[in-house]
Amino acid sequence: MEKEYKLEKFDSGMHFIMLDEKTVKVLSKNGNKRVICTINGTVNFHSALMPKKEGGYFINIGSATCKKLKIKEGSLVKASFEIDSTEYQFSFPEELKEVLDSDDEAHKIFHNLTEGNKRGLMYLVQQVKSVDKRIERSLKIAEQIKAGITSPRKILQ
Repeated sequence: MEKEYKLEKFDSGMHFIMLDEKTVKVLSKNGNKRVICTINGTVNFHSALMPKKEGGYFINIGSATCKKLKIKEGSLVKASFEIDSTEYQFSFPEELKEVLDSDDEAHKIFHNLTEGNKRGLMYLVQQVKSVDKRIERSLKIAEQIKAGITSPRKILQ
């Protein structure tokens, strides 16, 4: 079910769309928070239903997505959602998969992390465009989690 939404912006600069109650109710069955969002029928990404302090739920729209779609605050977008039933509820970068497959200890540690930390570490790899840098970042993640650092916020420090 595709609906039209107005792109809004937080004071922090992050873009988002507010979801209507009916959509939230359908998507949050059984406590689900993870969804796949498709914007304007062309760009899709893994996301989460995020509660807003004032009430209601929103979906973050990253700056790269905004740039790709040439949209900005106030733009009207067509969005559709589906419950994310993928294994990690995020795209698993091939480079990270290869590194973890070749390092048993890092593989075991990674797969014992919380779902949120797994997604955060995958995001750290995914946000880099260069394949060489993605491999480099994947190796650093493996090294750091073996050293006991598992928080995506602390991995790259």
